[in-house]
Amino acid sequence: MTSKCPLVSFILAALTLSTTFSLQPDQQKVLLVSFDGFRWDYLYRVPTPNFHYVMKYGVHVKQVTNIFITKTYPNHYTLVTGLFAENHGIVANDMFDPILNKSFSLDHMNIYDSDFWEEATPIWITNQREGHTSGAAMWPGADVEIHETFPTHYMPYNESVSFEDRVAKIIEWFTSKEPVNLGLLYWEDPDDMGHHLGPDSPLMGPVISDIDNKLGYLIQMLEKAKLWNVVNLIITSDHGMTQCSEERVIELDHYLDKDHYTLVDQSPVAAILPKEGKFDEVYEALVHAHPNLTVYKKEEIPERWHYKYNSRIQPILAVADEGWYILQNKSEDFLLGNHGYDNALAEMHPIFLAHGPAFRKNFTKEAMNSTDLYPLLCHLLNITAMPHNGSLRNVQDLLSSAPPGPIPYTQSTTLLLGSVEPEYEQEESYPYFIGVSLGSIIVIVFSVIFIKHLIHSQIPALQDMQGEISQPLLQA
Repeated sequence: MTSKCPLVSFILAALTLSTTFSLQPDQQKVLLVSFDGFRWDYLYRVPTPNFHYVMKYGVHVKQVTNIFITKTYPNHYTLVTGLFAENHGIVANDMFDPILNKSFSLDHMNIYDSDFWEEATPIWITNQREGHTSGAAMWPGADVEIHETFPTHYMPYNESVSFEDRVAKIIEWFTSKEPVNLGLLYWEDPDDMGHHLGPDSPLMGPVISDIDNKLGYLIQMLEKAKLWNVVNLIITSDHGMTQCSEERVIELDHYLDKDHYTLVDQSPVAAILPKEGKFDEVYEALVHAHPNLTVYKKEEIPERWHYKYNSRIQPILAVADEGWYILQNKSEDFLLGNHGYDNALAEMHPIFLAHGPAFRKNFTKEAMNSTDLYPLLCHLLNITAMPHNGSLRNVQDLLSSAPPGPIPYTQSTTLLLGSVEPEYEQEESYPYFIGVSLGSIIVIVFSVIFIKHLIHSQIPALQDMQGEISQPLLQA
């Protein structure tokens, strides 16, 4: 009996191991970094050795299609929700909600009004609801109380805080006694300088080099903290940038009476709210006003923009052609670089690179949607995704556990507001299937060993019994 105990214990251990493999996939750590306004081709404008180091030992996507409008707040909320602007509700940097009768603007503290953010649930909340911890260093929206929740750790937004200090906080959160499994890090450049200089300026070269140096510093700090080969680092941006000129300005005062409308959002997508009874007058004045301005009634906005089904999208939308600028008049501030244009334009596209244990090495992919990042993050963190407009299948080939062969790239599908049970794809967990297979093999092997051991352990006993039967009975 004693000889069987170690074997039984071993089999129980194997069963436990099988269960662990199948039910507990690796808990990945993820650091998401956004360099605001980093256009896809900045990687090649000047030498960027640190970005190319990540590309060599990680993955790179050539074309990332972000969402319309190609502005900072809408796209950063898309990255952490996987939703189009019409679905997550942050439709612009400046908004008016006619139902709430409230305004939202980057220039005012009303960006901290929770009502604007709660049409969606950002990933840090989902992560924390599943028992994990998150840390956000200046990520847009992460210092807002959304659904009565903040990130576990966060830095209130302050543009004057250095990149090095932000990195220090991220490292601290990943290495604390209760470490985060999700970190988010935001930096304002090259967007700030791109606006002031224009992306075509030779002076943008040193700005891009500085961003590359900052990435190098982040890598160095991750290596020092022994996190570089542990954390899955994803480097992206919200949009690109295009060159503007004071010779390409559309002045609304030439066509409209200021008293007939409110300009809710600015160039290059002017969100126009006509005063009561003035809709037709405003629309007719604008629709053929300028050859480089396309004007839409809300219901006419192209479906491909997914920018129609939300009360915060104004009744009239005026969209400038690439490189053109919309002002009420030339007394207003003008920027040499701008974004917000059609998300199909190459100059609006951001970057995507990733490195870490979950990703392949030296792998380049042709295209993805920015909405695809969210299901990828949820997959890495092993958390259940909320309904979204992305697809894990679009980016599954970036993963080291991806099946062989190319995965066809697909455009995001629309998730309409008000749908009761939106369908979204069932994502397969490869660690799960690997675990089940390994566990099953282990159990089968040890079951065979156990049976053989059991049979062999009975043979001596049978031989002894046969010997006793062959002995003559004792005489009384």
